[in-house]
Amino acid sequence: MALPKAFPLEAPILPESRQIGRTPAIDALERQIVEMGHHTLLFAPRHVGKTSMAWAVLDRIRDADWGSALEVNVSHGPVRSSAALAARVADQARAAKIRVDPVTQTVRRVFKKVARVIGTPAIGAAAKHLGLDEGVDATTVAAAVDQALAATDNDAEMNLREVLGAIQAAAIAADKPAVIFLDEVQRLCTDWSDGNDSLYSQEPIAEVMEHPEGRVVFLLAGSEVSAIEQLLADGQPLHRDGMTFEVQAIRTEDWRHGLSNRFAEVNLEIEGARINQILEASEGHPQRTMRVCAHVHQLADNGTFEISEVLVDEAISKAKTHPSWTA
Repeated sequence: MALPKAFPLEAPILPESRQIGRTPAIDALERQIVEMGHHTLLFAPRHVGKTSMAWAVLDRIRDADWGSALEVNVSHGPVRSSAALAARVADQARAAKIRVDPVTQTVRRVFKKVARVIGTPAIGAAAKHLGLDEGVDATTVAAAVDQALAATDNDAEMNLREVLGAIQAAAIAADKPAVIFLDEVQRLCTDWSDGNDSLYSQEPIAEVMEHPEGRVVFLLAGSEVSAIEQLLADGQPLHRDGMTFEVQAIRTEDWRHGLSNRFAEVNLEIEGARINQILEASEGHPQRTMRVCAHVHQLADNGTFEISEVLVDEAISKAKTHPSWTA
């Protein structure tokens, strides 16, 4: 297994313990999603740690067996249609072993609740796609969920309402929530060639978010301001949904402590003044800070050169040449 990088430039940063100064924010994000059950909007500039924070919460959910945790990055693949999004969500659901076991006592105990919720207007379309009526038995529910989430040879056959309805039904049957993290969610607006199909993707997401008794919780993350404004504009399906979560800046004290430890990992000593010099240049932006530190590490050449003011200045200059510095 490769050792973790002292100054990672890729996202997400895993495990959670490798994130500097983010524990309070991850704790707060977990409370908002897990304890309060709020659908959450995690919107902030690029490369500040949104994905790393979200993955940390998903890992906590899995480790605690609180529920299921699914992740789809809309920019990967790429996902450019509602059918493609449905296929990716279904892939994640199967990987998370989301299903209904008609034999378990849990399903027997809560089945009436399953049937009732599936029949409500918010996911009535999902019930129709699943072929469920008020009086169906658990075996029928299980078969319908499995069928809705089954892999197909043609992604175009996948239906997002049906997939989300199946996940909703399974979550209620198991009496455990399912958290679905959609990263770069603004691409639902920017990457779809068919505007109607874009709306067709947003509508079932909004229906799940608006359902009063639902067991699916959405975590939506994005970074492009104009596209997010378009996604949440008045009259759009997601206009009224979700609770925002503000990504706070990492405290200077946490940066100083964390960076000092990271340089120690690579057998380098760095003075507090030099850390301040780095943070002043990066303005505490996580990826910019790590990029400067990576260049400091490179220029110090395993301790051949002292980490001086001049060396840090050179590292800052090198870091600023990367396109991500102004992205």
